[in-house]
Amino acid sequence: MNFDLSKGLEWAYKDMLTFFPENVSTFGAQLDSMFALIYWFSVGTFFLTYGLLVIFMIKYRYNENRKAYYFHGNNLIEFTWTLLPTIFFVGLGLWSDGAWTKTKYASRVPKPDVEIDVMGYQSGFGWEFRYAGPDGVFGNKDREQITISNPFGIDSNDIHGKDDFVIISPGGARPIPIHLPVNKNILVNLSSNDVLHSFFLPNFRVKQDALPGQWIKVWFNGSKIGTYELACAELCGTGHYNMRGQVFIDSQADYDKWLDEQYKITKPVLEAPVSSDTTIVASVDTKDSKTTKN
Repeated sequence: MNFDLSKGLEWAYKDMLTFFPENVSTFGAQLDSMFALIYWFSVGTFFLTYGLLVIFMIKYRYNENRKAYYFHGNNLIEFTWTLLPTIFFVGLGLWSDGAWTKTKYASRVPKPDVEIDVMGYQSGFGWEFRYAGPDGVFGNKDREQITISNPFGIDSNDIHGKDDFVIISPGGARPIPIHLPVNKNILVNLSSNDVLHSFFLPNFRVKQDALPGQWIKVWFNGSKIGTYELACAELCGTGHYNMRGQVFIDSQADYDKWLDEQYKITKPVLEAPVSSDTTIVASVDTKDSKTTKN
């Protein structure tokens, strides 16, 4: 019976990926390949090391007639088991650098077709999404203007921010979904209002921590129309389990229609009534908290 190694590896790769959420990202296949390689290398190393352990436990089990054998190591063996893992991990790093460069390096983020701001928050455990208005341009952010009614600190002096609107998706069984167009480069400017959160889109192979006081760029390109999961992957408090959301990938026409509807029903932030409460919020671009009183 002949065994085709390439077919065996192909089966093992596909079989493992059946446990993964469906990949609908343009760069997801490359990340899945990296995961599969590391996974099967780890499996092989596990059986090799523990197999040898069992063999030596049996072969050299206690025997009162056996004489002790003293030795001072073997330089060739020690050199080999140091060199081989080094070659593997250096090679893995070089091979995977292209994927991480494409997906994680801010300087390599492609020109976005759609840009949104996303902020996680702990009071109620949910997400806030900021979209540009009809002019298609974001207004500047000013940390001095962060309030309950203006969580992103949209600068009231910037004309481009006058029509920006925010969708608040509270946690719970029925979160408010967000919509994005298919086959478009989506740029997410990610931050947190209070504690560490993690923006996790399993189907898009995207996972990025959201840090208070920092704006981090995340991008992806959804290749299939459908409804997908958004979750927080960082233990952020007692309501962490509640930070669930939905992402709809629409055709361009459906996305434009939804965006127009949302703009009509969601009052632009700078037109909303100003809260008179004193609010403690995390200042953007600083690690300290700032008290803003209106």
